[in-house]
Amino acid sequence: MKNTMKFAVVLLLVGLMGASGAAALFAGQTTTVSTQGEAVKAASAETAPQTAQEKQEREKAQAEQQKAYQAEVEKRKAEAELNTAVVKTYALKFISATELMRSAKFYVLESTGTESSLTVRIQKRNIADFEALLKKLDVEKKNVQFQVYAILALKDDPVENLGGPAETKEITDKDLKRVLDEMKGIWNFKHYWVDSPSFLIAKDGSGSTRAKLVSRYDLELTLRNVQIRGDEPGKRIISVGEIGLTQKRGISTGGESFGDTLIDTNDITLKEKGYLVVGVSGMPAGWRNGALILVISAEIK
Repeated sequence: MKNTMKFAVVLLLVGLMGASGAAALFAGQTTTVSTQGEAVKAASAETAPQTAQEKQEREKAQAEQQKAYQAEVEKRKAEAELNTAVVKTYALKFISATELMRSAKFYVLESTGTESSLTVRIQKRNIADFEALLKKLDVEKKNVQFQVYAILALKDDPVENLGGPAETKEITDKDLKRVLDEMKGIWNFKHYWVDSPSFLIAKDGSGSTRAKLVSRYDLELTLRNVQIRGDEPGKRIISVGEIGLTQKRGISTGGESFGDTLIDTNDITLKEKGYLVVGVSGMPAGWRNGALILVISAEIK
C-alpha cells in the first residue's frame, strides 16, 4: 500500500514538472511569435514611406520624359514649318531683280522678276534674312564723281619743240602736288604738262562708264564696276573693278576707231576725296622719253 502511494506521488510530481515545462515552453514560443510580429509591423512601418517616395520619383521621372518628348515633337514641327517653301512677290524701287539676285541667291530656291518686281520661292526660315538684305540693297544709289588728271612728265629737258600748251610751272592743286611730289623719289620727274581735269560721274554699282578726257592726246577713260564700301561719311572707300586708258590713233577702213592701251589695271580702291596714281605709261609716239601719269580722285555725292 505504501509503495502504491509513493508511486502515485512520484507520478503526480512528474506531471506537475511536465506541465510546468510545457507552460514555460509555450510562454517562450508566445514571446518569440509576438516579437516577430512586432518586427514585421516595424519593418512595414519603415518601408511604407519609402515606397510612396519611390512612387513620387517614378511619376516625376515619367512626367519629365513626357515633357521632353513633347518638346522634341514641337521642335520637329517647328523645324518642318521653317523648311516649308512659300512664294512671295516684292516690289523693287531702285534695284533690278537681276542685280538683287546676285547677292540674294543663297536665300532663294527659285526666282523670276523684272526691273520693278521680284517673285521668289523661299523657305520660311530665310524670309527674314532675305527681306533684311532687300531693305539694305533696294535704296537709291549714290553718285561718285571722279576727277581725272592726265599728266605728261619728263625726267630730262625736252630736246624738241613739243608744241601745244606751255609747261606747267606751278601746280596749284595742293593734293595733286603732294601726290606728284611723292613720285619724285621713284621717277625724279623734272617737267610736267598738266591737262585740265576731266570729270566723270558713275553710279554706285554701275557696270561701265566711259568718257573722252579733256586732253590734247585723244585719251579715253573707262571705269567698270564702281562700288561704295562703308556707310560713315569721310571713311568710305570707292572700289573700281577696272580702269582703262586708251589713246585713239585713227579709224579703220571698217569705220571703227583703233588705238593703243596705255593703262589697264584691275581692283583699285581709293579713299573718299583721296588722290591715287592709277598708273604711269610710256607715250607711244610724239614724246620721246615722256611718261603719261594718270591720277584720279573720287568724291561721293
